[in-house]
Amino acid sequence: MKRKAISEIYSAALMFAITLAIAGLVIAASTNQFGKQQQSASQMLTSSQNRMSESVSFIAGRNTSAGSEAEVVNYGMTNLQIDSIMVDGIKTSYTISYINGTTTQSLPVREPIVIDTDRSGSKMQLVTSNGSIFEFSLY
Repeated sequence: MKRKAISEIYSAALMFAITLAIAGLVIAASTNQFGKQQQSASQMLTSSQNRMSESVSFIAGRNTSAGSEAEVVNYGMTNLQIDSIMVDGIKTSYTISYINGTTTQSLPVREPIVIDTDRSGSKMQLVTSNGSIFEFSLY
């Protein structure tokens, strides 16, 4: 009988240890998942704040013999990095320059900028690195 009682104690302790190990694994996995979701929420908030600070004002747009061009001004809080330019929804090559012809890689704050593309169309879409899309009519 004593042997049986001792083996019952060992089996109960073993079951308790296994239960604790499984609970520890579940807690570790859920903590890791929560951390990832919290990071994703933080990234979404940052991206949303960046998009809210973007403001592009359209001055004029026209089709030319070489493609199309649009004059815009960035009234946002920071220089805008452009991810792509599309004409009628088709990605196209482009150049960005100041009014005096000096090229630039971004839209500086409160500076009139000319965007030249090699495609003509009725609408130009500007996509920023934060995912904002601005659309301008071309006449």
